[in-house]
Amino acid sequence: MNGNRIFKLSAVAIMALTLTSCSSKNGNYLNILQLPGAILDSVFDKNSCNIKRKKVEAYASLHYDVLKEEIKAKKGKHIDEIMKLAGIEESHYSKMRNQLNKDSETIFHNTQRVTEKLVQNMSRIYEVKEKTKEINGFSYTQISEITKEYVDSNFETIRLAVRDSESGIFMALAEQLNIKDTKKREAFTHSLKGKHFELYTDLVVVSVMVGL
Repeated sequence: MNGNRIFKLSAVAIMALTLTSCSSKNGNYLNILQLPGAILDSVFDKNSCNIKRKKVEAYASLHYDVLKEEIKAKKGKHIDEIMKLAGIEESHYSKMRNQLNKDSETIFHNTQRVTEKLVQNMSRIYEVKEKTKEINGFSYTQISEITKEYVDSNFETIRLAVRDSESGIFMALAEQLNIKDTKKREAFTHSLKGKHFELYTDLVVVSVMVGL
């Protein structure tokens, strides 16, 4: 399994993972590459899964930064604790640490997820011109390229701004995308407020809950 396994999932698959990822009733952990068939075919203990997931979500939200460091180091009490909360058997911890480490770049530096969210928000703020198919004078491809370059260059600064509900980091991007209208600019620069879990932490949760 390579480090792009989450990166390459469609939005539908990610959403399905978010809703259903957990161990099956027989105790086997899902391999992410088995989806979406596993989503359709597996029978989950919903109550148990939801309880575990809520605990993992709360723990990942509280300890995101230290989990990032421990996953990269492949050791630490926090990574062991979150696996315990997810119901992963202790005998699988070592293998799970190695897998999370392999996926760490995808989990903690997923520029595509942030780029797509910003592009979607741009598309909501401006209607697509019927004849030219342009959005505020840009093609969809141009908006994606400009946004991706900006996210690639400022990823961690953007993450910290989203975490702290700050919007100033997006002013320069708004200028590049020629968002001049004050209300539209405010809507764009504030569009990722409160989205840290959705854009960043949830990738930790999904990776741990899907397991081996």
